[in-house]
Amino acid sequence: MISDAPSAVAAVFAPIEGDAATLRMLLEEEGVQVRACPDAAAFYAALGEDAWCAIVTEEGLEQCSIEGMDASLRRQPPWSDLPVLTLAGPGGTKVDSKRFTRLARIGNITLIERPTSREVLLMSIRAALRTRRLQFAVRDQWQALERHADSLEQAVRERTQSLEREIGERRRVERALAEARRLESLGRLTGGVAHDFNNILQVISGSETLLRMLLSKDANPRSERALDSIRRASGHGAALTQQLLAYARRQPLNNVALDLPLYLNAASELLLGSLGQGIDLRLQVSPGLWPVSVDPAQLDAALLNLASNARDAMQGSGRIVLTASNYHLPDAQLPEGGVLAGEYVCISVTDNGEGMSEKTAREAFEPFFTTKAVGKGTGLGLSQVYGFASQSHGLAFIRREPRGTTVGMLLPRSEGTADPTQPAVLEEQAHSLAGVRILCVEDDPVVAETMSSLLAVLDAEIILADSADAAIEADFSGIDLVLSDVMMPGSMDGIGLVNWLALHHPHLPVVLASGYIVDPGRLHTLQVQFLRKPYTLSALTQAMSAALNQSQQKD
Repeated sequence: MISDAPSAVAAVFAPIEGDAATLRMLLEEEGVQVRACPDAAAFYAALGEDAWCAIVTEEGLEQCSIEGMDASLRRQPPWSDLPVLTLAGPGGTKVDSKRFTRLARIGNITLIERPTSREVLLMSIRAALRTRRLQFAVRDQWQALERHADSLEQAVRERTQSLEREIGERRRVERALAEARRLESLGRLTGGVAHDFNNILQVISGSETLLRMLLSKDANPRSERALDSIRRASGHGAALTQQLLAYARRQPLNNVALDLPLYLNAASELLLGSLGQGIDLRLQVSPGLWPVSVDPAQLDAALLNLASNARDAMQGSGRIVLTASNYHLPDAQLPEGGVLAGEYVCISVTDNGEGMSEKTAREAFEPFFTTKAVGKGTGLGLSQVYGFASQSHGLAFIRREPRGTTVGMLLPRSEGTADPTQPAVLEEQAHSLAGVRILCVEDDPVVAETMSSLLAVLDAEIILADSADAAIEADFSGIDLVLSDVMMPGSMDGIGLVNWLALHHPHLPVVLASGYIVDPGRLHTLQVQFLRKPYTLSALTQAMSAALNQSQQKD
């Protein structure tokens, strides 16, 4: 037995019963199953790739056509060359020898002349089976190579896709980094401009207050109107600088854990009153909304800016949807960029206006960018939203809708518990500044002169220092309070001065004032009063009174 394969099959076409019986016996002795073919068509069909060999006698060959056998053998796969044994008399007595020659050209056909011995026939069958076994081995290797090639191709395809994703992600990160650097540069420039502008506004505001006090006895309607105009212009300028600083992320934030459902219900009522009768404002708050830790005043401004922007996009008439939902980042529905994966609250405003172009959406957060007509907007509304969200460790995003636009913020979930009650406002006891010696530390001489004149009207005694380095050289024995700018030249700024005073004069009250702070987080650990420039005389006296009262309580 040579096949060693229970599935070995031989196709046999022997019309004479005696030939068929003899061949069956020999093949079965070799462990080969016989597929007896009653006619030529069955023989053609049996010449498949599962056959180990084929045997046809001269009588069967007479019924076969060369074309039929050729067509069947041509259907073999590349690895297959099916052995075909033909049994015929000497010289092919019934089949023309030319026909055998033609048959030999179309396949692996062996002619066995009869009469032949059992041993010769067995040797021919065994040779055919060995040949076929080698072909099957080649087939198995071929298929293994194809599988390996497919696996390799799949691995290459997956790696290529992975590389494409990595390249895409790298490009996205590079674009986000370039955009962040560009906006950061704009922020630094904006913050610097706001700082200088706030000093100018402080002089204007302080001088207006001083003039009003000096002219109080001789005031007339004309001078009062002029002073009112100065105050309004100064207030408008202060609001603009606050929006610039919000974009630059250079203003201190008074963060509290906020109960958003309660807050948004109240905010939507206020927004509805400011948006006009043509706006249908709808509030959608998801159940179980997390609290967020934000500055309520800045969130007020951000929501008002978002709602106003949406109203203007619809030309004063349409539907605005204010939505608040919990989100886990990364999230496929939101654009990526600049924030860590985690838990956030998404607050967004959606309008059904004309929508934004891709270019407009890309530039909308830049300060002073606006698509409105001249005089219709400052272009600082969405920049305030961007700055507030970024400084709150979140992000602002724009999503272009099929009709309309969604602009929103992601704000980090607060770990604290929101207090649904509003904190009570404690009124500071007014403290007279008469006779109080104040060390005023201010590097801008015009601002220092204005503050000195204002405080002198209140009978305070002023000592000027143009830097923190100069201030620490002062005689502190008679000083009651320090009023200092934050951003100053020299080896020490206003916050450094506070830290120095805490070591050397821990009971001395301090009021800090600034229009721009590079790192607002440095203020959080200081136990001092802080004023944003430009500030009013009333705000200044209240801050000083609070600082003096706190100092007395410590004593």
